[in-house]
Amino acid sequence: MPLGTDDDEPTKIEPRKLLLPRAPARSKGDGFDTSDIPTNPGRPVFDKPRASPSMPSLSGETTSPGSPAFTGVAPEVRQSRWHDRSAAPRGVLPAEAVLKGLDEALQKAARDKAPVGAVREQLKADWLPLLRQVVEQAGGDGMDAYVTQLLSPPGRQAVTALVDVLAAGMERLDAAADAGTLLAVAQELRAVVARTLGDPAPRTISLELQERELDGRVDVDTMLSIRFASNAELATRRARAEKTLEDLRQQMRALQGMQPDGLFSNFARVKVEKRVMDAEARRRGGR
Repeated sequence: MPLGTDDDEPTKIEPRKLLLPRAPARSKGDGFDTSDIPTNPGRPVFDKPRASPSMPSLSGETTSPGSPAFTGVAPEVRQSRWHDRSAAPRGVLPAEAVLKGLDEALQKAARDKAPVGAVREQLKADWLPLLRQVVEQAGGDGMDAYVTQLLSPPGRQAVTALVDVLAAGMERLDAAADAGTLLAVAQELRAVVARTLGDPAPRTISLELQERELDGRVDVDTMLSIRFASNAELATRRARAEKTLEDLRQQMRALQGMQPDGLFSNFARVKVEKRVMDAEARRRGGR
């Protein structure tokens, strides 16, 4: 009835049913918090592959390979016998999307009029999540071999040399004195990635030693960012980690009589990362 019309009967308001939100369904193995992925979320055990969560956004303004359909759970989850997960399972980015992302980052670098150092820094930041995909999909024993080089020098050489090849390319990228040389080296690295992703039978990554020897606290991203860092970048990261450890020590001392579980987890993670960085500095001949 229109508003303002005379009505002999009072308006009756029917009570509304209160709809309570339903609790989300929880599957076996979901009892941990993944909101802070870099920390150890309690070493969940994956009894069976779970649905792949959405891929973390790539850094950079225009480096965006779109929203491709994931092809399954990442090889690191399928292959590893160890359940000390430093990160949630990730989807596998298709080869076309990886190459598209590399090309977009290269195009952005070619347009950039900033000094070569700034262009290089941005290019490496844009490329890291994409190169991580390549290593996870076709890295073979490269990460395990790298762990032996860090913890039991001189270590052993990898059968699948992808990690070492990419790291050597990054060293050449760091040494590039001008934009032209930088882009030429980057194009060569892009060709390596294309050949690797085109292999009909790639050797999927093994993380056995990384997870066992480093207690599952350091993920592939962190290992690659340390391996690909320049000497100056590595020194800066080591100093930052040392300061973080000292800050966490002070916070834990201030909580005497309490259980600083979250602080201790962060402390343990940063301490292992610092151990890896110190070992990488020694591997390069530093201190």
